[in-house]
Amino acid sequence: MTTIHAQAQIENLHTRMRLIRESRHLTLVAAAKLSHGEISAIALGSYERGDRSVSARKLIAIAQLYEVPVTELFEPPKIYMPEERISIDLRKILMTSSPVAQKITEVIRNISRMRGDWNREVISLRAHDINNFELFTGLTAAEIKKVIIEYGFPRSK
Repeated sequence: MTTIHAQAQIENLHTRMRLIRESRHLTLVAAAKLSHGEISAIALGSYERGDRSVSARKLIAIAQLYEVPVTELFEPPKIYMPEERISIDLRKILMTSSPVAQKITEVIRNISRMRGDWNREVISLRAHDINNFELFTGLTAAEIKKVIIEYGFPRSK
């Protein structure tokens, strides 16, 4: 492994520690309190900034604190679709034979039912809904984007 590659992984580790903490809506002080004195807020902030080396023991403690596998600290952050809304015309997508579009259609139908939206011709989805498509359909962000582009669904902020 090259020194440049190793440095990039270390920088990613610092970023991931911060992003995971923030995704749990924890401040440095709140995270330190949750660790019951095992990790101080100052140390945690130093690890996140890369000002201090973090031991394997501390990495395990941090992963346990955030209830994630240690490997999650080394994963690059997932790239989600931008924060926007998309209006999906169900009339365009309902009769598709594309397996990818059919998976998306099923999720959209469930969202409509949950919202009590009985019109079911056009539905506006928030970016959060669209990001969850990956989870609910098993599709990648690229596959979902391809369907959105293919069917010409308009986007708005």
